[in-house]
Amino acid sequence: MQFLEGEIVGLDAEGAALKAVRVRSSDGVTRRVGADHALVLWGMHPALGPIAQWGLGLDKNQITVDTAHFATSEPGIFAVGDINTYPGKRKLILSGFHEAALAAFAAKEHLTPGQKVHLQYTTTSPIMHRRLGVSVGADEVA
Repeated sequence: MQFLEGEIVGLDAEGAALKAVRVRSSDGVTRRVGADHALVLWGMHPALGPIAQWGLGLDKNQITVDTAHFATSEPGIFAVGDINTYPGKRKLILSGFHEAALAAFAAKEHLTPGQKVHLQYTTTSPIMHRRLGVSVGADEVA
């Protein structure tokens, strides 16, 4: 994994297909990073910045979403956390985690329509234990 911190200054696409993200780092250098998909995680400030120009449905400078999928008015774009709004919205970290889980399932369905999602729980799944490099035997369970 490569960690690159900076400001997204542009996207390169061919038609509707994302090809790269252009990122300007604190050293002032803009780097082109190849990408097929982008997952936007906007930090601790709910200001929309350039997202306000994306043509998404807005209500009082917040992105409107449906609460079943946390999808925006633009197919394939999802919004969770303080940046979104819906009836009954509570700005709590716990709510954001719930929203993110539902958005992740919706994004998976959007990317691979009709494919079943097999849930794996870290507490009981041997597959997840192998992936995480942990072993939970009978003598280790408290």
